[in-house]
Amino acid sequence: MDTANQLIFREPRVEDALAISRLIKRCPPLDVNSTYATLLLCRDFSDTCVAVEQDSEILAFLSAYRPPHREKTIFIWQVAVDSRLRSQGIGSRMLDDLLSRESLADVNYLETTITPSNQSSQKLFRKLAKRLNTECRSNEGFSADLFGEVEEHEAEDLYQLGPFTLKPVHGEKTPVS
Repeated sequence: MDTANQLIFREPRVEDALAISRLIKRCPPLDVNSTYATLLLCRDFSDTCVAVEQDSEILAFLSAYRPPHREKTIFIWQVAVDSRLRSQGIGSRMLDDLLSRESLADVNYLETTITPSNQSSQKLFRKLAKRLNTECRSNEGFSADLFGEVEEHEAEDLYQLGPFTLKPVHGEKTPVS
C-alpha cells in the first residue's frame, strides 16, 4: 500500500516540537535550530506551518511565516521529509496544503532560500512556480560569510516566486493561477 496516502497533513502543535526537531536533525543539509525555536513555530506560526503525521509519528514538516511589512508574501523556511517518504511528492503536497489555507488566500508571492548544492529543493520550488504559472527568480540571499567563521555554511540563494493568484477549486483554495 502507498504510504503517502495514509498521511495526515495538519497544523503543528507544541507537543510536536521535539519530534520535529529530531526530524530536522535527520534531514541534512537543513540547519538544525533549537527545540525552543521549533516550539515557537508550533505555537505562534502554526497557521503557516505543516506537520505530516502517520501513526502518530511526525514524518515531514514545513515551516513558513509571513514576513513583516510584506503581507502578501509567504517565506518558506524549511521543508523536512523523513528518508522513508522521500521521492513521493510530500514536499509538493505540503506546499499545496499550506497554499490552500484560507488564511493565505491573499498571498501572491513566495520566497525561500536554498543553498547552491541543494538540487532537490531547487527542483521543488521550480516545479511549484510552474504549477502556479509564475516566474521563479533566484538572487543572492545570504553570503556564506554571514553565517560566521565557526560554522561551515554555504551561501543561501533567495528564490522568489510570483506574482500568482490562489483560486478556489471545489470549495478549497489550491495553488493555481
